[in-house]
Amino acid sequence: MASENTTVRQASDDGPSKYLDTDRLFGEDTSLRKALLVYGGLFVYFLWFLVPVVWLALSTIKSGEIIQAQRLIIIPMGENFTLGHFEQVLTDPQFRQLFVNSTIIAFSTVALTLFLGILGAYSLSRFDYPGRSTLLVSFMATKMLPPALIIVPFFLMMYSYSLVDTYLGIILAHSIRALPLALWFLKGFFDDIPKALDESARIDGCSHFRVLYHIIIPLALPGIAVAGFYTFVTSWNDFLFVSVLSQGGGTRTLPYGLYMFQSQTSINWGATITAATITAVPSIVLFALVQNEIVEGLASGGMHGS
Repeated sequence: MASENTTVRQASDDGPSKYLDTDRLFGEDTSLRKALLVYGGLFVYFLWFLVPVVWLALSTIKSGEIIQAQRLIIIPMGENFTLGHFEQVLTDPQFRQLFVNSTIIAFSTVALTLFLGILGAYSLSRFDYPGRSTLLVSFMATKMLPPALIIVPFFLMMYSYSLVDTYLGIILAHSIRALPLALWFLKGFFDDIPKALDESARIDGCSHFRVLYHIIIPLALPGIAVAGFYTFVTSWNDFLFVSVLSQGGGTRTLPYGLYMFQSQTSINWGATITAATITAVPSIVLFALVQNEIVEGLASGGMHGS
């Protein structure tokens, strides 16, 4: 007598099974069960991450009364729907200035960090000199120090050079924080590029700078995208260095500016949530623009820095 399992998934000789393949699901073939566990876990993780983001985005179009009352309204309709928070935030001259400051500082930090990181990574990857490994380890060791530990001496140094409350002071601070990890990223990608290409170009008369510009950089674009995106997010989201180095307020950025919708007695939750959502948009847009390069860079195996 055929087993019940065989009966469930019985198929004709000339066609695929019309029934559930219970052997694959419950038998020795565990590939489907593994897939269910993996994708089920990813779905739970994605849901855990997505729910706060969706709640934040939907709260921007809820009336202030609904937000403060904490009523469970997923999609606001009618009198519960409003675009007043966006109007309040986007028409605020101070918020627009904060956005301009963040843009100038973040992109300038990316440019400076990539310039120094590419040159440093090329040196560490292509030249053999005493202390090279120690130098890289020393750079990475600075990432182990909490920012609060170095903020006071850094402020004193910036103050002595009259760089407090200037774009340059904040750009230097952000570059110093982002450069070690960016350097490690870039060196790993440069190491994956065969040195035979350099040698061939050198035989043809190319200088080191031409080799770097025409060979190394084009081949390492995914790694440069990873380092650039990391640097942008580090600078764009910084709060500590901006709060200390921007004494007069003229160079404050968006993360610090979220406090502008708060007072000693109350918080404008609608405007604060909307400002926070707008603050997150540039990072999301930038990731969407360079996601292919970032994924290629992270998957290429060039993330080592030895």
